[in-house]
Amino acid sequence: MEPTESKDQRHERRYPDKYNNEEDRKSEEKQKDANISRDIELQNGNSWLQRTRQGNSAVKNRCQITHELRFTEKLQGLYSARFSKSGEIIAAGFGSGAIQMRNGGTGELIATLKSGLEISMPVMCCRFNPVQKEIFYASSACGSIFMCNTYTKEFSRFIFELKNELILQYKRNEDLIESKATNFHRMRIFASRFHHEYPNLIITGGWDDTVRIWDIRVPTGSIRVIKGPHICGDAIDIRETRILTGSWVVRDSLQIWDLMSAKLIETINPQNRSSTLNGEFLYAVQYLDGDPYGDLILTGGSGTGALEVISLKEKKVMGSIGVNKPIFTIDSHQTTIIFGGIDSVLRLGDYN
Repeated sequence: MEPTESKDQRHERRYPDKYNNEEDRKSEEKQKDANISRDIELQNGNSWLQRTRQGNSAVKNRCQITHELRFTEKLQGLYSARFSKSGEIIAAGFGSGAIQMRNGGTGELIATLKSGLEISMPVMCCRFNPVQKEIFYASSACGSIFMCNTYTKEFSRFIFELKNELILQYKRNEDLIESKATNFHRMRIFASRFHHEYPNLIITGGWDDTVRIWDIRVPTGSIRVIKGPHICGDAIDIRETRILTGSWVVRDSLQIWDLMSAKLIETINPQNRSSTLNGEFLYAVQYLDGDPYGDLILTGGSGTGALEVISLKEKKVMGSIGVNKPIFTIDSHQTTIIFGGIDSVLRLGDYN
């Protein structure tokens, strides 16, 4: 009869090299305890990331692409796109200086009113005439404003800036006289907006870190100044007495200001926006046309990597469409959104 083998002996026979002595066994037990503690610490340390991911997944993405149209790289990117009042036509301006009419529902090309050239300057802005629905204007960085007719599909140079018509006074040492410039912008202006209800009021912004409020009945300059926003694109909009600005800055780029006092109301930092090392850097912001309450806004730029629809009330991104290159222009008609930029793609989306 063979001697009975104990449980420990069987274990040692199966794993003869696992424990050379009692100290090795205790050492392994300590290591297991240390691993458990480390896992707990990692869980606690990453809890903020888990909460962020849960917040992101909790909000359904309500944006979707409906049409995506590629155009030749010779057009050098889409710098401006604007719906007509009916939404049937899109006026589009390109980096090459080209001006096009496109279908408001599909984005398909209707006509090229002005061809672009490699030496031409970008068409930075397109706007439809509020009274004559067949007319829209396109302004170029070369100093010209073109009047375009959607019926005849023709254009003409409407305004031409020969030189710098803004007359400034300088001292002999070429410094601008302070008293003469107090009520005016000192650097490039990238955005201007008439108030929808008060047609005498204009809001402008640019590189000098100010947004200025003008009354066209007052010839001496701006009547109020908002200090702070660094505007580098079509990044000003207004609803009633709330001015929306988007700054080309790394953070705190989206802000709401009071028209009457020129004071900051709040800075909007969406709670569920994923963190990025690229910053925010907004080029374009706008209230969504299809939202009568002024809660939803559109944003795009070179940092967030997406067109975003943000709720001012919820402080959340309600929908987004990812892009690979900077967004320069955004517009909306009801819930239809058009946007584009450096990428040679014109995109139409819908928010629902």
